[in-house]
Amino acid sequence: MKVSELELPLPGGRRHVLSLSFVRDGDEFLARLETDAGRITELKNRSLDQLLTLVASELEDVLE
Repeated sequence: MKVSELELPLPGGRRHVLSLSFVRDGDEFLARLETDAGRITELKNRSLDQLLTLVASELEDVLE
């Protein structure tokens, strides 16, 4: 589930991941991905495997 997302265009279409972090909060896992284009995506899931799948999908989208 996406909590928030902000996307600003970057000249030349290039994108770089500035940070990717994971946190466990009780029985949920959270991930936060930030790019140099100003895009911030926060994801959370009760299953770490499912969260990693969501993060991999987001990375593919960001780096296309």
